[in-house]
Amino acid sequence: MLPCQNQCASYHEGCHKTCAYWSAFQEHQKAQRQAKKAYLKYYGQLCADTLRQLTAMQVRYQPR
Repeated sequence: MLPCQNQCASYHEGCHKTCAYWSAFQEHQKAQRQAKKAYLKYYGQLCADTLRQLTAMQVRYQPR
């Protein structure tokens, strides 16, 4: 089911392929997905770097 199907007065089967509103909606969704991916990539790398630094600071005992 398309999100605009219930709200659009001029909806008919297959109209989403040429609909300007649908194209704009898809572009907005694409931009949101890219922003989320960039956010997760940045903070995932930041957390990995912090974890690596904290692990490197741990005291290590030599085996006897």
